[in-house]
Amino acid sequence: MPLLKNILLINLLVYFFFSSVGFSQHKTNVVLIGVYHFNNPGFDEGKMKDRNILSDENQQGLSRITDKLIKKYHPDKVFVEYDAAKNNMLNGMYALYQKGKPFYRADTLNAFYKRFYSENETFQLGFRLANKAGNDRIYAMDYDEVPIRFDLIKAKLQEKGVFTFADYQHKIAELEVFMNACLSKPKLEDVLLGLNSPEQYKLNKGLYISFLNRVNPATDFFGSDLVANWYKRNLIMYANIQNQTAEQDKNIVIIVGAGHAAMMEDFIKADTRFNLVKLDGVL
Repeated sequence: MPLLKNILLINLLVYFFFSSVGFSQHKTNVVLIGVYHFNNPGFDEGKMKDRNILSDENQQGLSRITDKLIKKYHPDKVFVEYDAAKNNMLNGMYALYQKGKPFYRADTLNAFYKRFYSENETFQLGFRLANKAGNDRIYAMDYDEVPIRFDLIKAKLQEKGVFTFADYQHKIAELEVFMNACLSKPKLEDVLLGLNSPEQYKLNKGLYISFLNRVNPATDFFGSDLVANWYKRNLIMYANIQNQTAEQDKNIVIIVGAGHAAMMEDFIKADTRFNLVKLDGVL
């Protein structure tokens, strides 16, 4: 009998020990939203059609999308593709937005930045969602200081000769055709569902793995270096998300370019702290 009591006591102590050090089965739900850049800056290799996010139809779409996100996975935190080093500045703008005040001065900006602050997804989707959720902060996670030398691809292809620059352009065109077909859909929900489909993720990752990684003259391993730097940028962005997510966060939303989302899907699936929520389960 004393032996049984001792065993029960030991089991009880083990239970309380693991409870006290945070041993938990809880995982944070992560809603991953890959988007096209609403202000269409034209910086990506694939060139997207313009779609006016300020139109009544798209504004209604944003309202529906954010309402659905709030209803199904009310976010504790919203992460956006904005320079993580400027998180405080971003939240200064967000505080003005919450109060219904202008958060930028259009009369002081050139045409590019007027479009950026009025149309970019950070503000149109991120600010709107975080505000509807009653969040007192929004979370920047971008890092764009890793050199990715797309400008050297033509010369490297001529040097290596595995395939031609025309082959590369054809690969980019494949992605453009798919992305622009998504952008042509009438409802904004369907645009985002297309951009977050397995087909888009495969095309996007395939450009790096099945194509660019082979542009690899042995003297400098250009292709592998470019692909590694693309992974590095995304891993740093992802670390910025990981390190701003607390155990008590039940749901978070990540709003990021569709190319980044293709990478982050794999990271989230491999992360024991997170449970990936696909967008087609929300919209």
